[in-house]
Amino acid sequence: MRVRWDETKRQQVLAECAIDFEQLDNLLYTPYLEDQRSELPEQSRIIGFADGQLTTFIVEYRADKVGDYIWVVTAWKSTKQERRSYEQRIY
Repeated sequence: MRVRWDETKRQQVLAECAIDFEQLDNLLYTPYLEDQRSELPEQSRIIGFADGQLTTFIVEYRADKVGDYIWVVTAWKSTKQERRSYEQRIY
């Protein structure tokens, strides 16, 4: 599936957290945890390894005339609670 984002937000997260939204594409080919983050707008949380560190991405599933895609809202280094959730469900 295509992955898209706002470039200004990508640069902000890259500068502040050293996480590149482009890493989500590779993360989706490894074991990851996904759950619903909020309902309005409907957002999902994806936790998995990106560039060697456990990372949390907030995404929305969207569609355009080309088809479905994942819209990256933001990302951060996973918290202790997110690490525990990942370890309990993935390992």
